[in-house]
Amino acid sequence: MNDITPELFRKASGNWTTGVSVVTTSDVDGKPYGLTMNAVTSLSLNPPLFLICVDNRSDTLEPIRRSGVFCINVLAAAQQNVSNAFAKKGDDKFGGVSYERGVTGAPLLTGRLMAVECHVTAYHEAGDHKIFVGEVKNIDVDPDETAQPLLYYRGRYAALAP
Repeated sequence: MNDITPELFRKASGNWTTGVSVVTTSDVDGKPYGLTMNAVTSLSLNPPLFLICVDNRSDTLEPIRRSGVFCINVLAAAQQNVSNAFAKKGDDKFGGVSYERGVTGAPLLTGRLMAVECHVTAYHEAGDHKIFVGEVKNIDVDPDETAQPLLYYRGRYAALAP
């Protein structure tokens, strides 16, 4: 049995190919917040639920908790720059990023493949993250069935095989 270090765990987790999303919300004053995330999964069909995992150090954590809403913006292959912008710390993540407000008030990024708007129904402490469960209130899917997703594999962006 090997010692499970954070580095080993991260490397092993990187072998799981994931789609790339930017999870967005707004604080109670309407200021937008967001972060790049791949710790996103569907949880239930009835009721429709999604689950997100937010690092305790994220500046987006408290706005999600306080507003009680979030939007999962599934990025298209051409949105690597958007992923990179929201992966960084700082206040100006929305600078130069076009978005509209959804039915929950959370930002829906322009150019996304899909937006899933949720109301938080529960959150849980789990190690260095908080797990938020959200009931789906609205789904907006890009009708272009040829659009490709932005993927992440082994610490870098990846593409679907032809």
